[in-house]
Amino acid sequence: MKSITFLKSISNETKLRLVSLLIENELCVCEFEEITNIRQVNISKNLISLKDAGIVEARREKQRAFYFLTEDFTGNEHLINHFKDLKMNEPRLIKDHEIFMK
Repeated sequence: MKSITFLKSISNETKLRLVSLLIENELCVCEFEEITNIRQVNISKNLISLKDAGIVEARREKQRAFYFLTEDFTGNEHLINHFKDLKMNEPRLIKDHEIFMK
């Protein structure tokens, strides 16, 4: 049932975009902000929600927190494959990844 909990937790476009970007790398809030053009306060609010759901964790490096997907989440092969498929087919996610790769 953990998959259902994860899916419920990724219930809006912002959370979907954040998780999609974390499939490849860990990122800090400032990088999310630059890639997605979403205000820092909204990114932080959504990251807290994803953290509470057990989807992301953070590691601190000096003043910054770098977010990454938890092993619990990445261990769900079906969800990860679905996210990889989404980022190749959804226009908003494609654009995010293009910006990220620059």
